[in-house]
Amino acid sequence: MNDEEIRQIEKIIGYAFKDRSLLERAFVHASYANEHHVPSYERLEFLGDGVLGLIIAEMLYKTGGDEGVMTVRRSMIVSSEPLEDATLHAGLDAYIAFGNGERGNDHSDSKVLADVFEALLGAVYLDGGYNYASDLVYRLLGDRISEVARAADNVNYKGELQEYCRAHGLGEVGYELISQSAEGGRPHFVSRVTAGGITAEGEGRRKKDSERNAAKYALEKLAKRGQ
Repeated sequence: MNDEEIRQIEKIIGYAFKDRSLLERAFVHASYANEHHVPSYERLEFLGDGVLGLIIAEMLYKTGGDEGVMTVRRSMIVSSEPLEDATLHAGLDAYIAFGNGERGNDHSDSKVLADVFEALLGAVYLDGGYNYASDLVYRLLGDRISEVARAADNVNYKGELQEYCRAHGLGEVGYELISQSAEGGRPHFVSRVTAGGITAEGEGRRKKDSERNAAKYALEKLAKRGQ
């Protein structure tokens, strides 16, 4: 990586490195590292993954919400797809160093892009500390954060579940009415949702309430499963 490329990356991310070797390493794919016997971005990626999780967790904590909702929303922000999109949108994919066998492949829809995002974040954290790392996250993921984490008094669990499954490639969400009755003259519905290989049931006085509660329990199950 030459000086001009480094300056371009620093302009994109809004941060100037003191130790430029960290920046360079953040863009070294394993295929290039193996061919040239240099460190890849994998260790920085590991660190960046943890830093990203902490930054988003802190932000969600400040917005409120229960633990289950915060866990799901964090996962929706830090999942592979938003990180890939952020890397592409910023044009950072152009600076990744691939080996000869990988260079000609299409990486426009690849986890490599998410890995580079996390590696770059890890590099910024090591070079400048938490606040600069946090600034980078908001700079590159700000739109995603606003989309997922707006404060809301009435959480749209069905929408949250749909978005969660979309972000993680878990397929379609399906709802099924299990029972309908009248308890003490009041209607009572039980619905079941199937999403991401799990099922959950919810109850309510209206069908939509039972589906909403089922979606809430499904989100909690998926979060605990660690998807």
